[in-house]
Amino acid sequence: MKRKVMIGMFGLLVSFTSVAQDMDYTKKLVEKLSSKEFHGRGYVNKGDSIAAAYLSNEMKSIKLKGMTENYYQPYSISVNTFAKNTSLSLDGKELQPASEYVVNPNAKPGKGEAKLTWITKDILTNSYALGTFMKKDHSNSFLAIDSTGLNNPELYNFAQAMMKKNVFDAKGMVLINGKLKYSAKNKLVDFTTLLVKTDVISPEVKTIQYDIESKFIEDYKTQNLVGYIPGQTDTCIMFTAHYDHLGYYGDSMYPGANDNASGVAMVMNLAKYFKAKKKKPHYTLVFALFSAEEAGLLGSRHYVANPIFPLEQTKMVLNFDMVATGEKGIFVINGNMVPKEMDKFHAINKEKDYVFKMFGTGESSSSDHAPFHDKGVKAVFFYTHSDNADYHETTDTADKLSYKQFEGIFKLVRDYAEMK
Repeated sequence: MKRKVMIGMFGLLVSFTSVAQDMDYTKKLVEKLSSKEFHGRGYVNKGDSIAAAYLSNEMKSIKLKGMTENYYQPYSISVNTFAKNTSLSLDGKELQPASEYVVNPNAKPGKGEAKLTWITKDILTNSYALGTFMKKDHSNSFLAIDSTGLNNPELYNFAQAMMKKNVFDAKGMVLINGKLKYSAKNKLVDFTTLLVKTDVISPEVKTIQYDIESKFIEDYKTQNLVGYIPGQTDTCIMFTAHYDHLGYYGDSMYPGANDNASGVAMVMNLAKYFKAKKKKPHYTLVFALFSAEEAGLLGSRHYVANPIFPLEQTKMVLNFDMVATGEKGIFVINGNMVPKEMDKFHAINKEKDYVFKMFGTGESSSSDHAPFHDKGVKAVFFYTHSDNADYHETTDTADKLSYKQFEGIFKLVRDYAEMK
């Protein structure tokens, strides 16, 4: 009797240890990928390729099968980079790059001084004044919106949208916001957009001085990584995440811990789990890590155009992007577009109570599930619901992540993938 109890307790301990080990692996992987060694997994210093080499070795250690020796699916992109600090001054006062302003990454190199013209409330709310303003020559001016007294968020957002398209034919734009959300671009435009933090600019500013040094790379070599576990059938389920991030803006690195080292950790955890099982899975399980998501879903678009596993044999794509928070629950983005699969997720969660709140949404093109959905493949995107205030900022670091819903999502998709 005592022996049976001890064996039972040992089994329980092993079970707890295996779960803890998964999270230990998760945190180590996220910390590693968001460290300086990987240069923000962007395009300065080829951070994305350094990350790809590391993840290739991880796939080899798990013993996934691959169509190539290193799991690579190579391709090329165009991308704009800012390897050196830019310079911006307002009426002679210099601002700090990355913390007080960033340059929109579709900007060409440029240097000079320009008048700063403010679009006021009176202009935005009077059709005659707006028409007159649009007829003026703004080719030597940067434009900004003075929102003082506007009290109309919809009108402000509409005006911002017009500015982003430069309907005024201005030399450049100054977009003002409380948060600086950097990004990546694979095309250039003929005007410069500056994103400036709200608390460092006011309508009293009349001139700007700027020096922007960027490098547009037309044939940047990058790669997806694709490993798999053969199943009893050729029909496959894909687990996907993008491993790239924003890299450097001058001296400032964007670590990308939640976005999207966390998604990579989810895919690798699932690969470890299914590979460790002695029984062959019913479906072929594919583990794909895409590059260049931040530049416009380019990695997943390349895969869909050149699928390693036929799209018509792909039963479901489960994409993970920013899954290391979740204080408010989780979103299954695009879930409402696949109602039968969403019903399965809800049924699993109702029985097992893996996540405390789960919301399905309508169609979205916000992550790597979208190119699959556009081709008629069932695809959803798991995303943890929180304030995610550090999104696309230099402050997206591993030490801030709560992993509130990480294990719940892991168990939810694990159970789903094991259903026939």
